[in-house]
Amino acid sequence: MDYGRLTDDELLGATRDDPDAFGAFYERHCRGVLAFLARRCGDHETALDLTAEVFASALAASGRYRPGEAPARVWLLGIAQNKLAELRRGRARADAARRRLGMPRLTFGDAALERVEEVLDAAGSGYLDGLGDLPPDERAAVTARVIDERGYTEAAQEAGTTEATLRKRVSRGLAKLAQRGGETQ
Repeated sequence: MDYGRLTDDELLGATRDDPDAFGAFYERHCRGVLAFLARRCGDHETALDLTAEVFASALAASGRYRPGEAPARVWLLGIAQNKLAELRRGRARADAARRRLGMPRLTFGDAALERVEEVLDAAGSGYLDGLGDLPPDERAAVTARVIDERGYTEAAQEAGTTEATLRKRVSRGLAKLAQRGGETQ
C-alpha cells in the first residue's frame, strides 16, 4: 500500500488492522515531535526518550482518535505536551523529596559515564549472570536502567520511587555484580 498518499486521519484509522500504517504516521511526524520536545526540554536524550513515549501512547490511543476534531499533528503534539508535563511533575516531586531529605542532587561526570559503558560492555562477558541473585529492588533497578536502557526518571516513576533512590539501587546492584564477577574469574 502507498501510505504516502493517505492522510493522517486515514493512517490512524487503518492502524488497528494494519500496523504498518502507524509506522508511516510515525515516519511522517517523528522529526517534528522530536524537535518540539527538544526545544522545550533542552536535552536531546530526554527528548528522544519522550518522543518514544509519545508514539507509544499515540499507538495505544489510536483507536480513540477522532478525525475532524483536531488535525492529527495537533493531537500528537498534545500527547507530547502531556508527556513533557508528566516529566516535569516527576522531576519536581523528586527534587522536593530530595530537598526534604537534605540530599544533594546527583550529577555524573565523564568518568562515571565511562564506568557505565564498562558495565554495559561487561554484560556480554557474563557480568550480569548474577542478576537473579540480587535483592528484588536492586534487580529491578539494574534491569530497567542497564538492560532496558530506561532513563532514571522513567525507571523511578515505574518503580514508584525517587530518582535518587533508583540511582542508589542501580549503583548497589552493579557493585554487587562487579564483586561477584571478580569472584568467579
